[in-house]
Amino acid sequence: MQDQLSINLPFTTKWQRALARAGILTIAAFYAYGAAVHVMNMLSLTGFDWGASPIKWQVLDWVYLVLDLIVATGLMLNWKVGFVCFFCAAFSQIGLYTAFRSWIVDVPVAFRRSPEELAYLDTLVIFHCVNILVMIACLSILAAKARTEPSSEGN
Repeated sequence: MQDQLSINLPFTTKWQRALARAGILTIAAFYAYGAAVHVMNMLSLTGFDWGASPIKWQVLDWVYLVLDLIVATGLMLNWKVGFVCFFCAAFSQIGLYTAFRSWIVDVPVAFRRSPEELAYLDTLVIFHCVNILVMIACLSILAAKARTEPSSEGN
């Protein structure tokens, strides 16, 4: 039965698996950069006084700082929680920047952004969509390899 199962599953080479792992590590680097951006926000290094910013922005900075750190660390160390947090962070940000965009940008006048600056949210949506597709492709490659390896359970 194992031989028949192997024939029906895609075969992955070590280069495909290495490329998949490199893709996952690249995503980890992106989320580590995201964590750094949240820290820079908190230190008021990104163009506004974080302490005076809307409370929802402060809460979101903390939430996504923690998520980004878990994602970056978890993906680097191949922890399941890192992959779960990746999908939570990516999908929630897509939702925030699309369905809840008006809530995000509904801030006091001192914190309002120009339409050009708000267009940045569109690039973040695309960024997260691409990352999700890359992650699914990488996990599919790694899962195909795992399915083709003989299991030592029950032998």
